[in-house]
Amino acid sequence: MYRRKHVTAVVLAAGNGSRMGIPDNKVCLPLDERMVIEHALAAFSRHPYVDDLVLVVRKEEAEEMVTLPQTQSKPCRMVVGGATRQASVYHAIADLKNEIVLVHDGARPLIRAAYITACVEALDRCDGAIPALLLEERVCSVAKRRAKPVLLEPPLYGAQTPQCFHTKILQRCHQRHKESPSSTDDSSLLELEGYRVEVIPGDPMNRKITTPLDLLVAKAYLEKRK
Repeated sequence: MYRRKHVTAVVLAAGNGSRMGIPDNKVCLPLDERMVIEHALAAFSRHPYVDDLVLVVRKEEAEEMVTLPQTQSKPCRMVVGGATRQASVYHAIADLKNEIVLVHDGARPLIRAAYITACVEALDRCDGAIPALLLEERVCSVAKRRAKPVLLEPPLYGAQTPQCFHTKILQRCHQRHKESPSSTDDSSLLELEGYRVEVIPGDPMNRKITTPLDLLVAKAYLEKRK
């Protein structure tokens, strides 16, 4: 049975709008009268397992988002991130004293409470947990100098966030790899160090806002939920 622990949610605001056809950060796009990232923050603020939040922003966007922590129902502080995603997460977690940390991409505004719960409770049996969806279509790897694409063998999964970890373990892994910040996924750092990461069922609606179609789907979902 899950024993209640101190949980911090880290929400990353880094993103770009290149595939959206805009020059600005996509997490600042309007979605149902709020910014995309505000929906993500609100989901964690409402969750009974989450005690506090850390919002990680780019230096140049700090002024635009400075009021967001004040609008949350739970304690929330803002941290300026680093040059890479890995560095940004490390800035956010380096001084955390809590037991569990959730790391979430702010461009995923539709995260639902049941999946936050599942991530946290999975840590009773593993070192880290990530939600993921089984990919229905065939996936191939294409290298620039390769004549033919290489089809990857199933089963293959698409990782989502939030990813959940014992805080001390994630801090230790980031510390060991901070001189080579090339990872795009926190769970991969744990795997490099030999820790056990469990994959749990993901949510088809927890899609990342990457293209205009993703934004339309998110708007339709929120409208239907009203």
